[in-house]
Amino acid sequence: MDTDKILQDLNENHESKKKISESDLKTYELLFNSLEKPQEKGFSLGFSNHIIRKIEAKQQRKFNLKIYSLFSVLLLMGLIFLSIFFSKDQMKMLFSIFLEYKFAVIFLLVMVISIQLSNKWFIQKETEN
Repeated sequence: MDTDKILQDLNENHESKKKISESDLKTYELLFNSLEKPQEKGFSLGFSNHIIRKIEAKQQRKFNLKIYSLFSVLLLMGLIFLSIFFSKDQMKMLFSIFLEYKFAVIFLLVMVISIQLSNKWFIQKETEN
């Protein structure tokens, strides 16, 4: 590739509009010279995508931790509220309702946990590939 000829062509094509400055010509020359050289040892082409995915996963984990912490604090506050302001009879009634629907509650908990674990496993497999 003849960089001088390319630079002259660039200069001639832009002659009618305005002449390319000397610094732009040097920049083009540096670019073309760099493109002519074979790639030296360095990062792979997918390196940036890999790093971006890791950063996004880390940010997602931080966000999830904040949400789960908030949910835990609210749940704890709710349980404290229930234990303080409800009488023993009301608590017995709530506990009997929970026992009546315990399988539905357990099913929901198992589903939420399995969804979270499956997301984690799929993300790990995706980053390995």
